[in-house]
Amino acid sequence: MFISRKTKTPSKQKTKDEQLKEQILDLRKKHRNYGTDRLALALNRPESVIHRVVKKFNLQIRRKRNQPFKSEDQGFKASPIANLTKNLISISPNLVWASDFTYLSFQNKTYYLATFIDIFSRKIVGWNFSDTHDAELILEALRKAIKSENKVPDICHSDQGSEYRSGIYQEVLESYGIKQSMSPKASPWRNGFQESFYAGFKADLGDENRFNCLGELIEAIAHTLYSYNTERIHSVLKTSPNKFLEKYFIQKNQEKKPVLAKIINFQKVVP
Repeated sequence: MFISRKTKTPSKQKTKDEQLKEQILDLRKKHRNYGTDRLALALNRPESVIHRVVKKFNLQIRRKRNQPFKSEDQGFKASPIANLTKNLISISPNLVWASDFTYLSFQNKTYYLATFIDIFSRKIVGWNFSDTHDAELILEALRKAIKSENKVPDICHSDQGSEYRSGIYQEVLESYGIKQSMSPKASPWRNGFQESFYAGFKADLGDENRFNCLGELIEAIAHTLYSYNTERIHSVLKTSPNKFLEKYFIQKNQEKKPVLAKIINFQKVVP
């Protein structure tokens, strides 16, 4: 008696791989940009196992980056403003924000999304959407960030785009007492906080032309940014920005308690 190969029961490993594949596909319905590192964290599985299954079923992410050429930022004299974030490690929220904007093409028209990100928590603290890229695009995002966080950062970092070199932008920073920081000319990777964010954001947003109207696109942008802050696992933080901040403030409050106890005990001893 023998069992035909056609009717042979699948091996346990093959079944487990198929189950993990379905878990990955299900998770990617919500987080389409999750690579092996984030998948491993979200599914609580070893990264080596995730990598093997992703490769086995050809589930690798193929990212595209297509940034229109900014002719107005070519040929200008390099700004003397220093890169204050070089070798800097932010140790608490809202000390350093980084800003940039990206292009979104919708129904044969170009729109612009500007954001400010807190480099400690990687949280998007403010954003603005417009059909014009100028200083006001950036300033409105800054105003929203300050209102949302009820806080003014010590430093605002950016590349040397014309919007950030504009007199009005620099005047507003000065009025708030914010130090301006800039990456060296022709070195956008020095603003890697934002470069990395936009790469993931566009993948999570998907094809913007699937929406029927501009209002739907703006709603999707707001939802994607909200999901990024509250749910999406950041590869550096190993959790979402908001959850990272929750843990930070819990730990900070716990560190204060022993100090208060010592003060109370000291007061009891002193007559």
